[in-house]
Order: sequence, then structure tokens, then C-alpha cells
Amino acid sequence: MNIPEKKSELRAAISARLSRMSDKDRATESRTLCKRILESLPKEPTGICAYYPLKDEADLRPLLRDILAHGHTLYLPRKEGAHFVFGKVTTLDALPPDDFGIPAPSDDSPLLEPSDLTTALIPGRAFDKKGNRLGRGNGGYDIWIRKQRMENPKTQFWGIALECQVVQDIPMEAHDEHVDAIVTARGVDKTR
Repeated sequence: MNIPEKKSELRAAISARLSRMSDKDRATESRTLCKRILESLPKEPTGICAYYPLKDEADLRPLLRDILAHGHTLYLPRKEGAHFVFGKVTTLDALPPDDFGIPAPSDDSPLLEPSDLTTALIPGRAFDKKGNRLGRGNGGYDIWIRKQRMENPKTQFWGIALECQVVQDIPMEAHDEHVDAIVTARGVDKTR
């Protein structure tokens, strides 16, 4: 079996795990995960990239509100052409839905300056303890992470996962990017 086939198989296995998780268990684990992330972020206001969660991901909405309440500058992704960019948000209340129905910054929101970013919270279908990440298969985050690393090597990329999304080994290809830490409800595990 080649690497793309292994990735597809792992995505299906993770989807099955997530579908068996009850809403109550997901909510409980999400609350603890948000708490762990907030405890680990810099105390002084800084630039943070995050994402608006999909239904089968950890619910980060309380964390996004806390990030804003603590004075950090929050950036969320929005599609721009074939890729995405991160736009500044000041509230989660009036975010327009993008083409996929996910709340995203408006087209006129200020864009992230790579030098302003200290921490990026990265979604994934699965992660391993070495910091390898399995995405949804379109390469968007890999492209963005690579570019951000070139423009600001000090940026820390944290993979955000429910416990069932952490696996023994992620099959990797040359274009795949790693994360610097995996954050679960148990805490932050540095990988590099």
C-alpha cells in the first residue's frame, strides 16, 4: 500500500473514532483542551492564529473568546484563491460564513503579518507524538505552515487534537509539514 492509500485509510479510521464519540464526551474533552491551551499561551498579548472548529473537531469556540478577552490578536483562516490567508477578528459574533459554511473573517479584515505571529493552533485529522500531522488531504495547511516558517521561523505550530486523534505513526510525504507540539486535554507535548 502506498503512502496516499495509507493516509486515506487512516483518515477513515479517525472519522470512525470521532463518529463513535458522544457529544457529551466531546464537549467535556473540548473544555479541558481549551483550558490546557489557554494555560500554555503567552501571558502578554500576542498574535495567535486559530481556526473555527468543524462539528467533528474539538470545540474551540470558548478558547477563541478567551483569546480575545485576554487581549491577544486573533486571526482565523479564510479562503483566498486556491489557498487561504488569516484575517484578524475582534469578535466571533458576526463572522460571515465562507463557501463551506464555516464562519470566517470578512474580505476587508486586516491580514496577518507573518512577523506578528507567535503561536498557530493547527487542526488535523490525526497527529503522532513526533509532530507529524495528517490533514484532510488538500495540502492547504502544509503550504501555509511552510510559508510562515520561512517568513518567521520563531512561530510555534501546535497541533490540536482530541485523544482519539493521536496515533502511533502518521505516514508522511515530502510536502507534509510537522507541528512543534501536540495539545490534548492532557496538556502540551513538545515534539521538537
